[in-house]
Amino acid sequence: MTTSTRRGSRIAAVRRRDEIEPTPWPLALLCGAGGGAAALFAFPPYDLWMLLPLSLMLLSAGLLVRSTALALLVSLLWGLAFFVPLTAWAATYAGSMPWIALGVFEALYIVLFGLLARTVMIRRGLTISSALIVAALWTGVETLRSHFPWGGLPWGAAGFALADSPLLNLGPWVGMAGLAFAVALLGQILLHGVLALLGRRHRGLTGFSGVWPLAIAVGAVLATVIVPHPVNRAPEGRPTMTIAGVQGSMDPIDPVTLQMPEDVFANHVEATSQVDERVRGEGRELDLIVWPEDSTGWDPRDNPQMMQEISQLAGEAGAPILLGTQQAVGEDQRYNHSVLVTEDGQIPYTYAKRHPVPFGEYVPARDFFRSLTDKVDLVGRDMIAGEEVGVMDMDELGDEPGRVGVLICFEIAYDNLTFDTVRKGAEVIVVQSNNALFGDSHEAIQQLSEARVQAVISGRSVVHVSTVGHSAIFTPDGRRISFVDHWEQGAVLADVPLREGTTPAVAAGPWIAIALSAVGVAGWLTALSSRRRAIAPAAARQRPRGRS
Repeated sequence: MTTSTRRGSRIAAVRRRDEIEPTPWPLALLCGAGGGAAALFAFPPYDLWMLLPLSLMLLSAGLLVRSTALALLVSLLWGLAFFVPLTAWAATYAGSMPWIALGVFEALYIVLFGLLARTVMIRRGLTISSALIVAALWTGVETLRSHFPWGGLPWGAAGFALADSPLLNLGPWVGMAGLAFAVALLGQILLHGVLALLGRRHRGLTGFSGVWPLAIAVGAVLATVIVPHPVNRAPEGRPTMTIAGVQGSMDPIDPVTLQMPEDVFANHVEATSQVDERVRGEGRELDLIVWPEDSTGWDPRDNPQMMQEISQLAGEAGAPILLGTQQAVGEDQRYNHSVLVTEDGQIPYTYAKRHPVPFGEYVPARDFFRSLTDKVDLVGRDMIAGEEVGVMDMDELGDEPGRVGVLICFEIAYDNLTFDTVRKGAEVIVVQSNNALFGDSHEAIQQLSEARVQAVISGRSVVHVSTVGHSAIFTPDGRRISFVDHWEQGAVLADVPLREGTTPAVAAGPWIAIALSAVGVAGWLTALSSRRRAIAPAAARQRPRGRS
């Protein structure tokens, strides 16, 4: 036997030992499109959260092909099938082109993940270490997508599908990054088991032994049912704060002018009077009334009559009103403000939204994007970002003791902004939102799910108040204790639990995401140096193995 023959025999033996049957290209494309659709149904309003690990399993199965180009196409199909319908609410006010552009842009992050994950699975094989690395890469890419560019967009982050899942019990311990890792790892475990049961693995876990990974995945999910929440006590002598969140509702916004209807202020005045009567009838006293974002239509600070009416309402209710409004700055800028109005008409506190939504509330590189589309001019004034973390110390402001964190609309989706309020002492978080722009789309219910998840992760009750719904109050363990449906007038009202403890997720801050991302990158780099191939390239399969 010649030297070349012996070398060819060794290569062939390694290839037979490591080989995974590649996914046929039609099935791979189906895994991409079907996996993305399954991920969509994991999120509100469908809430089939158990489909999310399955969707990531299908994505990974679709990546197990000989061609890198085909794997990238599979990833793109998964991303498009998920993000385009998930963000359909963007078309309500921006039109089809910006909506599709947003969906395609978000899908490119899945292409990045597919490229990285395929390298690991092909060059390391389907092992425990590769499963951990792929899950860490998913976490890293999701973290990148959530914060870059222009602050990112966490919409569709894995953790937000888990509002009704026992996996959410892990949230206060591991945060959004840890939840993403857990879901992705479950997807990898399912992949290992299913491929073994289908006879598509020829090394390691094969045949009927593939039932074990499936049992482990189910057992792991069931085990999270009994995961306790961290100790998180109420402030001494102040277990609750009585808060009313007013959803005045209004007529639908004109899709052409995008102007707030004239009845928005009057509706919130009416709904506030109604909840005041309700509270008086129950013999209770309010500590705070919260109106939504844009609930006054015009800035009441420029309208003495409007301010007088608001302060009179506060006086009748015996509680200050935190309202949402916008303030023009010059000819082409504005602030998005939360304004606290007291019974005597004073404004002791104002919060400016810290994270304006790119292309929704301001347009980065406006001149460049205007050359591509005139849709940028739908945002007539660019919103200026605030600098101060939103926390109201009610005692210092002359009211009953209590520290209230303030976020506006999409800010609830960003765990770093939520954590900032907790670190600055917030004992409860209020979120003021205006979902009227999105009509009857699923945006409102998706955002409400984000509020619930962030309540659990942060260990704080969240009072989410919208102009047109959905509005709700969630406790630190994720229970919904008050709710007003979409397009209804009413108020969420409860003795809202206060907490002053710090969950491990908040204490760790960004370091969980950084650590998991580092594991993923390190694993990918080591895979690049490996000569092992779980699926041989087409060229290698056709190369002669030598002659004797």
